[in-house]
This record gives sequence, structure tokens and C-alpha cells, in this order.
Amino acid sequence: MMARVWPYYYLGTLLLIALFADVIANDRPLLAHYAGELHLPAFSQGEGRDAWREADVAWVIWPPIQFSAEAMNLDLPAYLGPLSSDKEGGFHWLGTDRLGRDTAAGLISGTRTAVLVGLGSLIIALIVGVPLGAVAGYFGNEGIRTPRYLGGSLIVGIVVGSGYAIGSLLPLAGSGTEFVLMAVLVVGAVGCAAYLLLRGLSTVSPWLRSRAAVPIDRMVQFVLEMSVSIPGLVMLIVILSFVRRPTIWTLVLIIGLFGWTSLARFLRAELIRIRSLPYIAAARVSGVGELRLLFRHALPNALGPVLVVAAFLVGSSILAEAVLSFLGIGVPAQQVTWGSTLQQARMRPAAWWLAVFPGLMLTFTVLACNSLRTFRR
Repeated sequence: MMARVWPYYYLGTLLLIALFADVIANDRPLLAHYAGELHLPAFSQGEGRDAWREADVAWVIWPPIQFSAEAMNLDLPAYLGPLSSDKEGGFHWLGTDRLGRDTAAGLISGTRTAVLVGLGSLIIALIVGVPLGAVAGYFGNEGIRTPRYLGGSLIVGIVVGSGYAIGSLLPLAGSGTEFVLMAVLVVGAVGCAAYLLLRGLSTVSPWLRSRAAVPIDRMVQFVLEMSVSIPGLVMLIVILSFVRRPTIWTLVLIIGLFGWTSLARFLRAELIRIRSLPYIAAARVSGVGELRLLFRHALPNALGPVLVVAAFLVGSSILAEAVLSFLGIGVPAQQVTWGSTLQQARMRPAAWWLAVFPGLMLTFTVLACNSLRTFRR
């Protein structure tokens, strides 16, 4: 039984560590009585560890790890081993790196980054992948019919607008979020212009006014096949090379936009099976609308495989972030993650603690995410 539930306890612990990272590792006290008043230095910007140690405080409560992940101390010898003390009275449970940064504090910071990347990219992938996979699987190529001028304006807006955004706006964007907002505005503007033009032409063209089937399944399949043919990690590196000031939110956005394809693929296959089941046919005969059938009857019964893939996606997103941080791209250089700590170990192989501890965290996290799949079987 324990072998089946340990991933939930482990991932729940990671979530708690990410939520209370500032309480666990911080170079400022959690609570201090200074000048007759109570202060919460850990939850505000202010003086660091040395200033509070020298201050005349009545009493003080420190976090378990009295260092922040980014705090460097170049006065210390590089690469202090685990269970080491420095000359300033600090105790390093898991040692330090070449810049004097505490490894344990870096692991706590990396946990918050891993949780943010895993859950953030999953939410973005669900927002994009579930609607596309559901519509493609349930309606197929003949289930949606629309006037040709409307379908044409959508195609022109997406194709032309996306091409212009990628070719012209991506090098100018300062971050991934800024690029997405600019791309959405361009696609919307091009689509609206195409709609007005084709709508006007439809007044003299019966062909544009006639309704035609939208091959939504064929279009989604084309995108899915393209995603399979292009290595995801290589594409991530190429896109991040165009972003001038990448942040953690940029990484979350890009990983999420690349992760929706696996969710859409499994959801599409499941809905193709479900739409031919007898209860769907019976509900359709009784007069239930197609959209109601999709969202109230078909989609809830197809979410099982999606949850399985979602658990795997969280682990793969965390692994992708670690690889990018190891290569020195993606997150800012001053932000400490599991991958950046592993990269420090590459510079000094003798500092085994810089490879072992973040490597174990990464291994157990990915293993726990993958083990969630077997629990549902």
C-alpha cells in the first residue's frame, strides 16, 4: 500500500516546501523583538543575516536554514562540504558552492521553481489542449459547419497573424508573456480584417455565404504530427534564444505551449471511442444538443487518460526546466534551481554534494509524477 501512496505524500511535501520556502530558508529572522516592537523580517525586504545578528534585539526566531538561496559569501572558502560551519557561525547542512551559497537553501528555492514550472505549464497545456482535443475528437471533420467567410477569416487570422508574429515580433519581445500578448493582438487584428473583407465579399458571392464543414480534426492532427517531428528540447532552446530577457514565467509559458499536444492526442483518441457509444446515441435521439453532449456526458468520461498524461507532463516539465538551467538558459542566472546546482557540480566534480542532492530531488520528483499513472490502473 505504501508503494502506491508514497508519490502523493512526496509531492504534497514538495508543495508545502514551495509554499513555505521563505519560512524554511531565509537569511532574515522569522520573528524578532527589536526596539520594543515585533518584526517579521522574513516576509519583508530589508537587512540580511549579518545586520540582524549585530542588531540589539531582545529575542529572535530564525528559520531552520539561516541563508537565502541567492546570498553569496565570497569570503568563505569555496565548496564547503556538508555539515560544515563557517567562520561567521553559520551551519551549512548540505555544504556550499563556489560562490559560498548554501546548497540546502538552493534546494528549497529549486523546489519552488520546480513546483511553479510543473503546475504552471500543466495549467497552460490544459487550457490549450483540452478544448482542441475535445473538439477534434468529438466533432471530427464533419461535425462543425460554418459559413465559408467565417472559416476563411479564422484561417487567415491564425496563419498570417502567427507567421507575422513569429517572424517579426519574436525578436522584439522582451519576454515570453509580452510576445504572447503581441501575437494575440496581431492574430485578432488580422482575423478581424479578413472577416470584414470576406463578409463584404459574401454579399455578392453565394459561395462565401454557403456553409461548409470545418476539418478541425485534420487541422489538429497536422499540428500534432508536426510536434512529433520536431524535438521539443531543441525547439525550446531555439525559441528561448530569441527572447532577450527570459524569466521563469517565460519558461512556464513556452513549456506549457509545447506540452498541450500530448494531452490533446489522448483526449482526441478517447472521445473518438466515446462518441460512438450507445449512451451518446441515446442522448442524441432524446434531443440533447451536441455541445451539451460533449461537455456534460462525453468529456467527463474521457478525463481519465488525460489525468494520467497530465501527471507525466508535470514530471517532464520539471525535467525540461532542469535541463535548460543546467545548460545556462531559460531562468535568470542569479536564480538557483536544481539544474543550476547540478551545473555547479560539473565545474567541480569533487564537490559531490552539488550533484547528489539535487540529482536525488529531481529523480524522486519525476519518479513520483510517473508513479501517479500506475495508481489509477
